[in-house]
Order: sequence, then structure tokens, then C-alpha cells
Amino acid sequence: MLKKIRKIFNSATEAHRAALEFGSLKLGWQLLKPKLPQGDGHAVLFLPGFLTTDIYTSQMRDCIAAQGFKTYTWEYGLNLGFDDHLAKHLKQRLQEIYAENGGQKVSLVGYSLGGIYARELAREFPHMVRGVVTLGTPFAKLDDLDNATAVPLEKIYKMLHPEEGALTKADIGPRSLTPPPVPTTSIYSRNDGVVNWQASLNPRAKQAENIEVYGSHLGMTFNPMTMAAVVDRLTQPEGAWRPFDAAKLGLSHGYPKASQPDLPKNPRWGFGAKKAARLFPAK
Repeated sequence: MLKKIRKIFNSATEAHRAALEFGSLKLGWQLLKPKLPQGDGHAVLFLPGFLTTDIYTSQMRDCIAAQGFKTYTWEYGLNLGFDDHLAKHLKQRLQEIYAENGGQKVSLVGYSLGGIYARELAREFPHMVRGVVTLGTPFAKLDDLDNATAVPLEKIYKMLHPEEGALTKADIGPRSLTPPPVPTTSIYSRNDGVVNWQASLNPRAKQAENIEVYGSHLGMTFNPMTMAAVVDRLTQPEGAWRPFDAAKLGLSHGYPKASQPDLPKNPRWGFGAKKAARLFPAK
């Protein structure tokens, strides 16, 4: 009963809490910035969430760029969901950025649904991806969980894609619970009012972790604590990844203790074998 009440409260207050996070960004970032390491100038591609555009990641991109990274947008307009045309575009965009930077690997930061794209790009093209950070992304569809996305989000998707019907575990879920073969971080909030936070947890795996923050789903891209964690993850030396340690940043009280579940014995795989075989067309 208490869980249901909390879920209803989180959903009802999403917009208000996101507004507070946006309002605290400037002051919060100024306080956090001196504690954070500088970047090495490598490329970072940002992928927006469902029904958002590159504008939604602009505040985070500005902060990340100021810390010494080269930031890129996905340049695809409004995110209306995954299809063959988007698959081709994502592959081409990653290849363009990779080539533009002399064959240096690119880090991927994906918000919500954009995080699923980031994980799948990293899974298909690990030679071009340095690491993945997802923000409020419901990639892990466990057997004992309801759909990770909230009912309103499913209704919107069904309206925009009537031929596909409502979202299901096979439609928008990951092809598996297994993280991609690159350093992978999931940043999530137990107060997320849009997706089930438990669906944003990486299982115990090499170079995979979960970082919990206090905040909303809609405010994830301009939450100061989220930004600090993203900067810290991006500054990890290539080939020398270490789990997030808030204490080293002097922020041990700013992050709750993260969950690190074991991989279920019988995970429910997401996309299905045929669709998983080639999400990104060869041409």
C-alpha cells in the first residue's frame, strides 16, 4: 500500500520536482564544479529521451563541455521511438563523430529512452564506444516487475504508433539484462515518477554500476548531482575504469547507497532473437 502511495505521489509531483531541480541548477553546479576533475577532451554524444529533443540535454551539455569535453547532439529532432530509419541515423552519427575525432572512442550519455539506444550502440559497436552513462533509463525488464514505463507514457506511444500498439517488454525493453561490453553506468532515482526505478538497475557485472540520486525523472538532465556523477564517469581514464566513489569528490552524503542486484536465473530477454540480431542495418 505504501509503495502504491509513493508511486502515485512521485508521478503527481514530477513536474514540480523537476522545476525545483532546474531552479537549483545554477547554484548547485557552481558549488559542485570545483570538486570535479577536468576532462581529457574526448567526444561525448548525447541521446535525448522519448518526446524530447536535443534542447532537453542542452543544460547538461553546456556543463559537460565546460569541464573539458567535446559534446555532440544526436541531430534527429524529436525522439518518437526506435525504427529502421533511426537505426541507420544512430549508426551514421556515431561513425561521423568517431571519424571526426581521429578514431578516438566516443562516450555515450542517454536520457531515458535515449539510454536504451546508447546501450545498443555500445553493444553493436564497442570498438567505437568508450563508455555508456544512462539517466533514468528503464532497460532491465525483470519478471517480477510491471512494465518499466508508466501507463501515460505507453498511451502516448500507442497514439503515435497505432500500428505497433502499446509498449511491451519486447517493444522497448533491452535485448537483455546484460550490460554492453564497455564501462556502463546507470544513474537512477527511487523517486522517479515516470519509470520503475528497479528497471534502471544494472546487475552485478564487470565494469557496470548503478548510481542513485535524489530527484525526478523529468529533471534528470539538469539535476546538479546527476551532472557531477556524469562528469566523474566521463573523466575515468580509458582502460582504467573504477566504480563511482562519491567520497573522493567530497560528496559522500549527496548520494544514497546504490543497489547492485544479482542477475536473475531466468531473465526475460527484451527484443527477441530475430530483432536483436541486427538493430542497426549494415548500410
